[in-house]
Amino acid sequence: MTEEDIFKDSNLKDANFKSYKDKYIILDNLDARGEPTVYANQEVYNTRYTFVIVVLHGTLHVVINDKLVGVKTNDYLVVTPFMRFEILESRCIFFSFYVQNEIANDIYEHSGIGKSVGIRYFCFHHYHFERPCIDLLLNDYHLIRIEQQRPNYKMKEMTLRAFITIFLAHLYSFRKENDEISHEDNSRQQKLFAKFLNLLSLYYKKDRSVQFYAEKISITPKYLSNIVHSQTGLSASVVIDRYVVYRIKQVLYANDINIKKISRMFNFPNQSFFGRYFKRIVGLSPNDYLHNCNRKSINDGTE
Repeated sequence: MTEEDIFKDSNLKDANFKSYKDKYIILDNLDARGEPTVYANQEVYNTRYTFVIVVLHGTLHVVINDKLVGVKTNDYLVVTPFMRFEILESRCIFFSFYVQNEIANDIYEHSGIGKSVGIRYFCFHHYHFERPCIDLLLNDYHLIRIEQQRPNYKMKEMTLRAFITIFLAHLYSFRKENDEISHEDNSRQQKLFAKFLNLLSLYYKKDRSVQFYAEKISITPKYLSNIVHSQTGLSASVVIDRYVVYRIKQVLYANDINIKKISRMFNFPNQSFFGRYFKRIVGLSPNDYLHNCNRKSINDGTE
C-alpha cells in the first residue's frame, strides 16, 4: 500500500477523492448522509506527504507510531513526514488533504508560516477548535476541492498552492497552546526511536550508516535496527535512506543548482555514486527529478 492510499482504499461510500499529479490530494466524505463508516485500513509508514485531517462529526480512530488517537468533532490533526499511520474502523464526517513534503516545506518557507509557528517534523499535532474556526477552515477546503475538480490548466498548481497556503495560514493563526491535545511518548523504545530521528535530522548530511547513529545513542546497531523496525516496519538503513532522499528532494525542488554541488552538499563520494543512490530509491535520476519536479515546473502546461 502506498502513502496516497491511506484513505483512498477505505471503502468509503460517497467519498470524494481527487489527486493532482500525486502532488496534491484531497479526500472527504462531506457528501455522505448520516455518520458514514470509515473502515480500517492497512498501516503505512508515511515518508511522502504532509497531511491535514479535520473531523466535523463523530470520531476518527487512528494509530500513529503505536499511539491510539481519537480525532473527535471539531478536532484537526496535522501529520508530518516519517510517522507510522493506521486507520481503525470509525464513524465520522471528515475532510483532508495531502501535499508532497517538498512542496509543503516550500509553502511553509515562502509564506512565512513555518518560521512563525516553528513547524516540527517526526511528529503530529492534534488540536481542538471552536466551531467558528472549523467552519472557516471548511470554507477554505471547499475552495481547494472546487479547484481540484476543475479540468487541468496551466496555472492550476499555482492556484492550489495559494488556496492551501490560505488554509494553513488560518489553521495556524487560530491555534493556541491550550487547544493542543497532548500525546506523550511513554515506552523506552518510542523514546529511543524519537532520539534516533532527532539525530538523523542533525547528521543526515554527514553519515548514512546505522552504526553511526547507534553509537550516538549508545546502543548496538542490532538493537537500533530492532527498534526502528518495530516502529516503522522498515530496516534502519531504509529509514535513513528515505530521510536523506527527502532532504535531497527539498533541495532539488526549491533550487536550481547543479547536481555535482548537491552531491558534495550531501557528502557523497562522487556525482556518479550520488546519481545511482538517488535513482535506486526514487526511480528517477537527480537530473530527471530536477527537470520534472522543480518549483519552476509548476506552470508547465497540463497533464
